[in-house]
Amino acid sequence: VLSLLTNTIFFKFQFRNVEYSSGRNKTFLCYVVETQGKESVTSRGYLEDEHAAAHAEMAFFNTILPKCDSSLRYNITWYVSSSPCVTCAERIIETLKKNKNLRLTIMVGRLFMWEEPEMQVALKNLKSAGCKLRIMKPQDFEYKSPF
Repeated sequence: VLSLLTNTIFFKFQFRNVEYSSGRNKTFLCYVVETQGKESVTSRGYLEDEHAAAHAEMAFFNTILPKCDSSLRYNITWYVSSSPCVTCAERIIETLKKNKNLRLTIMVGRLFMWEEPEMQVALKNLKSAGCKLRIMKPQDFEYKSPF
C-alpha cells in the first residue's frame, strides 16, 4: 500500500493512529480490487477527499465501482486513514446490500469520532452488513511488490 503514495513520511503521518487528528483534515483511501473469475485480475490505486470533490469512499463508488461487472465476484480491500463517517457508512451498507458480488474489507488508520453514539451504531451496522473492519497493524503499512 505504501508504494501507492510517493512520500513515506507523508503516508505515515496521514495514516497514524492518533486520538486527535490535527493536520489530518482529509481522508486517503488506498484500494486493492481483486476480480475473481476465469482470469483473476488485481487493480490498485488511491483516492483522497481533496481531489475527488467528495469523501474518498464516495469517490470510490463514483469512479471505481461502475467499472465492476455484476457477473463477477470482487474482493475489495480499502486502507483508509480514517474510518468512514456515518453518511459514508450508510452508503457502504446500501452498496453491499445491492451488490452481493462484492466483499469489502476496510483497514483503518484511526477511528473517526468513535465516541459518538451514532458513529458506534454505524460501525456496528457495517459489520452486520458483512463488511470486515479493523485497525491497521504495522504489517499493513508495508507493501510487497509481486515482482
